[in-house]
Amino acid sequence: MAARLTLLLSLFSLALSAQFASPISWTFEARHLEADRYELVATAHAETDWSIYSQFTDDGGPVPTTFYWDEGDHYERIGPVTESGHKKEGMDELFGVNVIKYLSDKPAVFRQTVRILEYGVPITGEVEYMCCDDTQCLPPTTEPFSYSPARVTSGAAERKELATTPKPKPDGTIVDKETAPPPVANLPAEEVLNTYEAALPPPTQEEPVSWRFRVEELDGSRYRLSMVATLADEWTVYSQDIDPEIGPIPTEMVVEAGPGVQPIGTVTETSATLKKKYDNTWEAEVSKVDGGTVTYSQVVRMDDNATVSGYLTFQTCNDVMCLPPRDVPFTFDAAAGVATVDGISGTDHDPFAVNDDRAVVGVQPLGDYNFNAEPLAACNVGEAVTRGQGLWSIFGLGLLGGLFALIMPCIFPMIPLTVSFFTKSGGSRAEGVKQAALYGFFIFLIYVLLSAPFHLIAGIDPSILNSIASNLWLNLLFFVVFMVFAGSFFGFYELTLPQSWSNRASQAEGVGGAVGIFFMALTLALVSFSCTGPILGSLLVEAVSDGAWPLTAGMAGFGVALGLPFALFAAFPGVLNSMPKSGGWLNSVKVVLGFVEVALAFKFLSNADLVGDWNLLRIEPFLLIWMLCSLGIAAYLFGWISFPHDSRNRKVGPVAAIIAVAGVLFTAYLAFGFTKNEETGSYESLNLLSGIAPPVCYSYMNPCDCPQGITCFKDLDAGLAYAREVNKPVMLDFTGYTCVNCRKMEENVWSQDRINDILTEDYVLISLYVDDRKELPTDQHQEVARLDGSGRSILIDQVGEKWHYFQQSVFQHATQPYYVLVSPDGQTLNPPVAYTPDAEAYEAFLRCGLDTFEELQGK
Repeated sequence: MAARLTLLLSLFSLALSAQFASPISWTFEARHLEADRYELVATAHAETDWSIYSQFTDDGGPVPTTFYWDEGDHYERIGPVTESGHKKEGMDELFGVNVIKYLSDKPAVFRQTVRILEYGVPITGEVEYMCCDDTQCLPPTTEPFSYSPARVTSGAAERKELATTPKPKPDGTIVDKETAPPPVANLPAEEVLNTYEAALPPPTQEEPVSWRFRVEELDGSRYRLSMVATLADEWTVYSQDIDPEIGPIPTEMVVEAGPGVQPIGTVTETSATLKKKYDNTWEAEVSKVDGGTVTYSQVVRMDDNATVSGYLTFQTCNDVMCLPPRDVPFTFDAAAGVATVDGISGTDHDPFAVNDDRAVVGVQPLGDYNFNAEPLAACNVGEAVTRGQGLWSIFGLGLLGGLFALIMPCIFPMIPLTVSFFTKSGGSRAEGVKQAALYGFFIFLIYVLLSAPFHLIAGIDPSILNSIASNLWLNLLFFVVFMVFAGSFFGFYELTLPQSWSNRASQAEGVGGAVGIFFMALTLALVSFSCTGPILGSLLVEAVSDGAWPLTAGMAGFGVALGLPFALFAAFPGVLNSMPKSGGWLNSVKVVLGFVEVALAFKFLSNADLVGDWNLLRIEPFLLIWMLCSLGIAAYLFGWISFPHDSRNRKVGPVAAIIAVAGVLFTAYLAFGFTKNEETGSYESLNLLSGIAPPVCYSYMNPCDCPQGITCFKDLDAGLAYAREVNKPVMLDFTGYTCVNCRKMEENVWSQDRINDILTEDYVLISLYVDDRKELPTDQHQEVARLDGSGRSILIDQVGEKWHYFQQSVFQHATQPYYVLVSPDGQTLNPPVAYTPDAEAYEAFLRCGLDTFEELQGK
């Protein structure tokens, strides 16, 4: 009692004294966290042996440090004021109660996180505090403060903001993106130096929530600690911001401050499926995460040899039951670089690592981005419906190729001979027609069966067809083969299969019945190889990159065109009389196709050039070569040039003249490809050559990085960081240098103003080339599990392999193009689409994703 009386008298005498200077000095600083979030820091520097008290003291003790904020519409506070310093807690002799105070050997730091709603207006208030030494205390005093956070943007973001005018929503309201909440909390758009990670096994019905502990090393000795949950279907966890009196346990992430560990800001909560809605279980509106993923993050400042620990408390429920609340502890040893969650440790994060017990994360490649492939909305038709829409067009190409082959010198003369054989080979005419129809069917069947091995290959590895189509050496081989075929068409030499093959097939014809007819069809396929091989090779290479079924469709079309005439002419032999007879015109057909083969050969050389990054066969020389081939056709048909098998008295017929004029016109069309598009800065796209010619950006004179002048990224990290910075959704464009349909989309669909405007202004485009053969740095080579369930592994050592594995493992898709709209935190917004040549359907897909993203942002 005497001590307290002495203390009160001391306080009274000091209050009357006007000669006192406070031993506590204050500094106030605003630090930018990310987007529109700032940390307001108040630092109390105490003179030796003086202490300042915590915000949290027992009743009857000293006056706690208290911050009084002048409220306003220009900012909002996020979470409570946090404090750190050299803390001492215990019974205090001056007050006789337990107190918390901060000693003078280290400044006491108080932090408040805020979101700025209007820049330029200061945030003001005052802090009330009390200080004491071992013998006396000074009366409570106040210190006014004022913060004026300055806008912080990167140069790119600032230019983007200046160039973009806010667009009205459908209801007419204007959304100011500067004041909109950021899509990802506590995730600065800055470089992540290292990532460490450990995870629990995937969710099951017994454990419906799986937690992954991720530590991202930032600059300035800072680390971002994140607990990432993956929920099983129909299970939910509750937000950290709900009122516990409602019933459910709110999720809480606690990072324990310790020696060398200093928390920065507060814990943030990020999820694309976090919504506030009525819950039947608790009969109240609650904020909860319905499926998908949720991330809780806390930034800390740590010494190099420090260890941080903490825990996360959560409760999970479904529509019929709730599981008891559970704590998930975690630790991170900065010196060893080891993260541990619930007793399971991980090492330096390997984004492609696969572990059989899945103790270390390996469920998805590139797990840092936490992609969730389950779409949030279903407002557009997805890839499952668009898949296969191109099969009929490929069948048509095969049919056209078969018709070309039909008029080749190797096949055309055989039509009347073969039909005559069947109609006069004994038996009734009806029997002959039946046998001829069976002969035509077997021709069709033989070509379809040629595609069967590719179905087996695709079943083993869905990426192998893409590898075949984009393989540099195979494309060079096709270039050489096609040039050899062209020489044969020009008449410089003859190409035939080994005579023994044809002889054996011919000998089997004598078996009789259906078996004999089958071998007759096989004989035709073999002896006609010199004519059908180049056409069939073109079809095979063009279709195989799209998968086994497109290849089968093309082969079926080819077989129908080749086999159907034999059955029809056998049924209607009178039609044979009206057919043109064999002669010099067939050689003209071969020569014309020889020029076509030369042009196609350079298409494969262009593929090799793109994949190999040689920078040789760009758009200018490619168009010049095609123009020479087109002019060559015209010059030959007009009789200005000749080849070895041509007649000396060759005449220009009406059909030849029409084709020659078409060749001249096509040359003029190709010349139009050198016209510069002033809006994009590159050449005009030639729709007829989409996917055949190199991209218009691949140019000597007018190069550009991305198609149609759209700003794009070719690296996932950089693209996602920019998307977070500008608060826009992302379009993942899985594409390829040798992808025909990718070029068709870019040059025929993306070029339309309504599509181009959306991609340019509303999305961040990230183009991932799955056939990019550039080597990854040695330290990024990864041994990953094959996705066929075999348990075997493959080595990822090329850029394209990395993105192709990412596409297959996360989105379960292996062909291109493939378009996925995601939020910057990796949540799929709506069903992805593949090749979608209908611009209206593609626009609906883009707007669906944009609407879903805006709903997530609460716009």
